[in-house]
Amino acid sequence: MLIRLLSTLFFIHLTASCSNQDKLVLPGKLEKQYPLKFEAPSIINSNGIFVNSGLCANASGDTLLFYGQIRNNRKSSIVISPYLLQIQTLENHRSNPISVRTKTVLLPDSSQSFVYKFTPINNKYLFSRTEKRGDLDSCYFIDFNFIRDTNGHSITNQVIKFNANEKLFSNYLNNFAHEHSITLYELTKEKLQSNFQFSETEIVMNGIVLTTKFYQDNDSLFLNLKLINHSSEYLKFSPDSIQITSIDPESEKEIRHQVVSAVTKSEGHKSILKKGDRLQTQLNFGYFKHPPLKIKVDFSTLKIHPQKIKVFSFNPTFRMIKKVS
Repeated sequence: MLIRLLSTLFFIHLTASCSNQDKLVLPGKLEKQYPLKFEAPSIINSNGIFVNSGLCANASGDTLLFYGQIRNNRKSSIVISPYLLQIQTLENHRSNPISVRTKTVLLPDSSQSFVYKFTPINNKYLFSRTEKRGDLDSCYFIDFNFIRDTNGHSITNQVIKFNANEKLFSNYLNNFAHEHSITLYELTKEKLQSNFQFSETEIVMNGIVLTTKFYQDNDSLFLNLKLINHSSEYLKFSPDSIQITSIDPESEKEIRHQVVSAVTKSEGHKSILKKGDRLQTQLNFGYFKHPPLKIKVDFSTLKIHPQKIKVFSFNPTFRMIKKVS
C-alpha cells in the first residue's frame, strides 16, 4: 500500500514538474529522506521503451531508493516484473527490492512510475560475521531486464552503473561510515574436547550446533548466537544468563561481565529445545572502553534436560582478529 501511494505521488509530481523527460526529481518528502544522490546516464531509449531513472540513499546509507518512469512506445504491451529486478554491489552481491508486487502490465502508449527500495549487503564478510550490511558502496549496478514483453522475453539487456555524487559520498564517509568501528573475534583452538568439531565461529558436538559470532561495535560488545539441536536429547538453555570474562588490553586483567540485554528468537518453548528446534539470539554485554584482547565464555547454562548435564566441560576462548577496515 505504501509503495503504491508513493508511486502515485511520484507520478503526479513527474507530470506536474517535468516539462521534458530529461529531468527527474523525487517528491519533496522523499527528497529529504534520501539526500545522497547517485549520478548516472540514467536514460534508456531502446526497442520502443523509454526509461528515466535515478538512485539515491538515505543519510545513514542503509537503504537505497531506485525510482523513475517507464514509457511504453511499442505497439504491444510490456510487463514490468520487479521480482526480477536486482541491484548489484561492488562485491557482485545481488539483492531484490523489498515489498514489491508481482508484476504490472503496461499498455501501449502509456507510462508507469516506480519506486523500489533496496537494503543491499555491501560487505559479505562483515554480514557473515555480524549480520551488518556494511558501508554504502560508491557505485551500484542495475540490470534492466526486469522489463519484458508478454512472452517473457527481455526487451533490453542494458546495465546502468550509478556512481555516487563525490561530494555527498565524501560527507557520508565522514559522518556515517561504520565499518572502521567494528572489531571481530574468532574461536581459538585451545582446550577443546576431542569429540568437538569447530571452525572460527562454530562448535559442533553430537548433533548440537552452536554458532558464536563475537564483535565489538563502537563501545559495545555483542554476541550473535545460534543453537540448533540435531541430537536426540532435550536441551535447556538460558542465553541471557551467559557470563563472559574479558582480558583488558591496558591492564591485562580479567574482568567478568553479564548480559545487559538480549533479543531472542526461538522455535517451540523459550528455553527447552527438542530435536530439530533452534534458538537465535543477540546478546549485548554493554560498554567496553577498549576492545578486549580475549574473551572467555561460560556456557554452563547450556545443559541436557532434565539430567542437568553440562554440554561444555570448558569455557571457549575467543581472540581479537582484526578491525573490519
